[in-house]
Amino acid sequence: MSRSLDVDQLVEPGWTAPVQAGVLAGMAGLATFLLIHHVLIVPIWFITPVGAVLAAVGGVAVGTAYADLLPHLPRRPWTVIAVFVLIGAVLLPAIALAQLWGPMFVMGGDGGNGGGTLLVSGKDAAVRVVLGLVGTTVVAGAVLGWLLTRSRRAAARLAAAGLVLALGPGHNIPMLGGTPAVGKEFVILATVAGVASLVLVEANARLVRRGRAVDDFSRPGRG
Repeated sequence: MSRSLDVDQLVEPGWTAPVQAGVLAGMAGLATFLLIHHVLIVPIWFITPVGAVLAAVGGVAVGTAYADLLPHLPRRPWTVIAVFVLIGAVLLPAIALAQLWGPMFVMGGDGGNGGGTLLVSGKDAAVRVVLGLVGTTVVAGAVLGWLLTRSRRAAARLAAAGLVLALGPGHNIPMLGGTPAVGKEFVILATVAGVASLVLVEANARLVRRGRAVDDFSRPGRG
């Protein structure tokens, strides 16, 4: 059963606010990822232009999924924690498989910028990426979306968001599973997910409040 929403958690018709919030969350997640990568590993700021495009497109997918899920999530500020847990739940099967399968790739020097060595066959690598990462996140997203909402549309949209999470912040999961670098990967994933969750929830709430204020001001007899 869905709960009644707070005023600042309402979803606008057309989902303008959650989609915009999703794009902002994607950009915030990208900036966080690049900053942590600079501090813990090596600078990779050169990927910013392409990363920004992917983050914006992915943010749209995440925002539309959030619009369907929001009526079924706890009230703010607990919404941020709920979104963070959902992201972790979507990625958890891929992380568990990567750890069970063990190392797939050994990075070269300069934090991986110097190349590396594939430890498994090309076929096995493809299975780990396509099925172990992408497949599990898409299925996990669909299952969680259905369990939370009993809606096929929400299930499909959270599945799409799972694909975004796999190709975005989770792209290194198959390569780093079972390696000494997995600790840094968890730090990066958790921090990026935390920042993106906070921005998504709070940006949506602010955008909705602003939209309602504009609507009230523009009504006849007001302003």
